[in-house]
Amino acid sequence: MEMDFDGVVAWLRARLGRQVVTATQGAGEGVSNSGLSIAGPLLRRDDGDITLIDPPPGRVEAFAVGPATLVLLEGDFVGAATTDFGGDGGNVLMQARFGELLVTVAEVVREAGATL
Repeated sequence: MEMDFDGVVAWLRARLGRQVVTATQGAGEGVSNSGLSIAGPLLRRDDGDITLIDPPPGRVEAFAVGPATLVLLEGDFVGAATTDFGGDGGNVLMQARFGELLVTVAEVVREAGATL
């Protein structure tokens, strides 16, 4: 399902407090295996906790994933979509492109009775 910046923020807010895995990688023409991933609870971060240098116009949305901070700038937003791998309409994975950066957030869904 395609979504705009507001949709991305709403998708993330609907998962606050849940365990997620977040990964970033280049979204340019060339293939790159460089990236960063982190797992943890998804929380809101006060955007006063971050410093931006010459950001593009638009809103700034900041989230915490475990000890990392995920900063999304509306002015860098290109497009986004969700995927439901289970077929139940849960949309457990969201990918969004911000400039030349691809951000993936996947909800950690455990089977009933599963333990880690």
